[in-house]
Amino acid sequence: MRNSKQTCLRTICIVLSMLCASFGVFSQEGIDISYIYGSILVHTPKVKPITGNPIKGFSVSYTLKNKSGEHWRNYYNYANYGFNYKFKSFNNPDIIGNSHALTSFIQLSFLKKAPVFDIGFKGAAGLAYLTKTHDEFTNPENTAISTHLNIAGEIQFYSKLRFHPIFFEYSYGLNHFSNGLLNTPNLGINSLNHHYTFGWEFEKPAPKNKPPKESRSPFIKNEFWVYASAGANKVKEYDQYFLFLAASLNYSKQITTINKLGFGIDFINDEALNKYAVTHLNFNEESDLSFRFGPNIQGEFMFGKLSFLGAYGFFFGDTTNYISRAYYKVGAKYYAKNIIGIAMIRAVPLFKAQVLEFGIGYRFPRIKN
Repeated sequence: MRNSKQTCLRTICIVLSMLCASFGVFSQEGIDISYIYGSILVHTPKVKPITGNPIKGFSVSYTLKNKSGEHWRNYYNYANYGFNYKFKSFNNPDIIGNSHALTSFIQLSFLKKAPVFDIGFKGAAGLAYLTKTHDEFTNPENTAISTHLNIAGEIQFYSKLRFHPIFFEYSYGLNHFSNGLLNTPNLGINSLNHHYTFGWEFEKPAPKNKPPKESRSPFIKNEFWVYASAGANKVKEYDQYFLFLAASLNYSKQITTINKLGFGIDFINDEALNKYAVTHLNFNEESDLSFRFGPNIQGEFMFGKLSFLGAYGFFFGDTTNYISRAYYKVGAKYYAKNIIGIAMIRAVPLFKAQVLEFGIGYRFPRIKN
């Protein structure tokens, strides 16, 4: 158990450091505090025993300083970003306990000019520590969380009233905790939350000027890239980790200054698939389920050298002994010229993580308009 916690800490810290590195630029400096009220989402019947009680908590955020001239920030309508600490009580102290999360966040306004009223989107990712975990003998009902350290992710839509330097904000969104199947059981906790926020801005919003055309780099017309990745996951009934290997061939086309669209095909070899099918789907091992392949469509948001990737796809072949034909993956890419570093979570609907994978890839020479 100790080794699994150490493995979880190492891998999740890599993800957090990549995310923090992406926010090493500047935005409108401020602080705020929020009251949180919400409920756990029943994304699978197996988590129903731990739901029913309201979630209550608070958060404290710090938004980094404003600085004009960032090479990508003006294309995102002068986004704000910073760091956030969040405490939640699930009002179930014996089974779930409490959570403490430290995340980096980005806040994107939908309005070009919003001196008083603003609406938009907020996203956050980082680490969470949950005080209660699954134990076969002392806490068997907690099938959602099996390690204290987990990945934390959150998406929200917000509305804001600004009376500089103070502001009031309401946001509503989805929060997810999971360890990426580094240990099992790992059904994860998904919650829908209201945030009631009071804040103080040390600076006025940055002037929102349209980026001059001459400052825009030529769009990437065609981009072919490949990567290989690896990870490890665990099946509850087996006290060991199983190796996950993947290779991916991809094509992307830049459609705006900050976005790419594309498609790809994934080839994976997952040793855990046979074991999971035996214990959960009455599989008799008459064939090998480890190898799968299938196409996906993908979108990419670019933040300088770092970008965020999301893809949704499906696997070919018979799916009788698989949990799902569909899959999705979300994560980050870091570009060092044509070398690409990748960290992402692969999962199946709804919100069931399969593996936390890390990889390295290569971007072939590009054709520009």
